[in-house]
Amino acid sequence: MSALLRRKLPVTALAVAGLLGSALVGTAVAAPTTVTGTVKTATGTNAAGVKVSIKVGGGVAVTATTNANGQFSLAGQTGSGTIELSNTTVNAALPQAWSIKGITTNIINNAVLNFTLPATSAVNVSVSRSGVAGAAIAGAAVGQCSAGTSAANTAVVLPGTAAVAPTQDFPGAVTNAAGAATLTAFKDSTLGRLCARFTTTDAGATTTYAARSGIKDASVDLFFPIKVASAVEQTGTVKDSTAAGKAGLKVALRSASGQIDSTSPLTTAAGAFTTRVAAGDVFARISGSSLSNTVAPPANIPRAFKATFDATATGTPWSVTLPATVTLTVKVQNADGSAVSGAVIRPAAESSFGAANSAVLVAGGAAATLTQQIYGDAKSSAAGLTSARLFPDSSLGAFRVLKNVGGGNIREVIVPAGQVLTTAKQITVTLPPAA
Repeated sequence: MSALLRRKLPVTALAVAGLLGSALVGTAVAAPTTVTGTVKTATGTNAAGVKVSIKVGGGVAVTATTNANGQFSLAGQTGSGTIELSNTTVNAALPQAWSIKGITTNIINNAVLNFTLPATSAVNVSVSRSGVAGAAIAGAAVGQCSAGTSAANTAVVLPGTAAVAPTQDFPGAVTNAAGAATLTAFKDSTLGRLCARFTTTDAGATTTYAARSGIKDASVDLFFPIKVASAVEQTGTVKDSTAAGKAGLKVALRSASGQIDSTSPLTTAAGAFTTRVAAGDVFARISGSSLSNTVAPPANIPRAFKATFDATATGTPWSVTLPATVTLTVKVQNADGSAVSGAVIRPAAESSFGAANSAVLVAGGAAATLTQQIYGDAKSSAAGLTSARLFPDSSLGAFRVLKNVGGGNIREVIVPAGQVLTTAKQITVTLPPAA
């Protein structure tokens, strides 16, 4: 038997060794390494000031910035890596702000990664006022109309990897004395609208404008003319349902063509405003925001609201009358029915606006779309009572009733959507005990 064991032992040992060997072969172990390389433009010039970020697996991203020769070096890990490139300085041969994310490759020991950025085009922008002598507008800031950056055409930036889409924007581009600006852009078959933002003084009134271009195919048409229609003065007043002027409201207008935005100074104590916009029908938005329980709420309007309406003709003064508000009173109590003081009413999401019932704000005009935040006027009293004044709403959105009890603890209840608030009403909310 011992002889059999002696004969089998080598076989068993060999099998175990084989299993261990297989396990070791099948397991990739990340190891420290140095990653070097270069970043160049599509024309082969060195791209200085490019941030190179590499993340391997679930590890922490490591970064380096290219030097004047477009070279970088960083201490990383071997393994499957995700790479991001972005600019830290402005390079005239590249967009003013750009990034390229989602480059994936296997980082080997002492890896050398040489990147070539996508080809660019020159986009020529002119900003001028229609029908006015000396129509060029100097000093207009030019950039994407939409917030943030937009994606350009995909391109391979690291040999052997998949094509990725760079994003780009043009902050800081300003028109010269001839009203012209030249932007450097990665090629984009659907380059979005460009906006020119500028401030002018007409007839003593200072107005900020945002004029829009059309949507262009930057691989075909590289000229973006932005024509600003001659503006006319628009005046008016904004009053509440009691005919009292409302101060501190913002009035923003957009011409029907979408070519001009203008924003007036905040309304005066009498509710008056003056701004300039292209003649004809316009889209208008009136808004107010006073979101602080340390500041007295505005009388007869919600703390935060937006009122928008279309097809309102310019030329004659507008008399805007906001709808009457209704009061939502909330009695806040403990489980035993005792009152809770110091509680507040807040929107379900801090920045969310919910739709209220529509209403006509300008005589003879179309009904306006009204949105508002459900934000209380003050903290609950010793009797547990707090309230919010809101425009009528046949299906009020969800909102929170909460009390901060200190130490990072909050007692809170979310009141579900669906409350009918077309006349004054009172509801009772019971807060859970403190944690």
